[in-house]
Amino acid sequence: MSEDMQVVLIQKHATKPGLRGKIDAKCIECIYDPRQEGGWRQQVEKCTSLSCPLYTVRPRSSSAQAGGQSLQLGEV
Repeated sequence: MSEDMQVVLIQKHATKPGLRGKIDAKCIECIYDPRQEGGWRQQVEKCTSLSCPLYTVRPRSSSAQAGGQSLQLGEV
């Protein structure tokens, strides 16, 4: 996927109604690198930027959420 496709992916999510699309778009813009292994969701799930205000609401798979891998506010 080229960086042009990254822009298309960001625009696709940013134009969705509601906050979920906008959050996804920001995470794609911030951390997704099409030259790296894995899709945008896999890369965003591995985000370690605890100072990011979107960290706790970033896209995660059902298994990551159910497995208790998310940090609660105040934990570090």
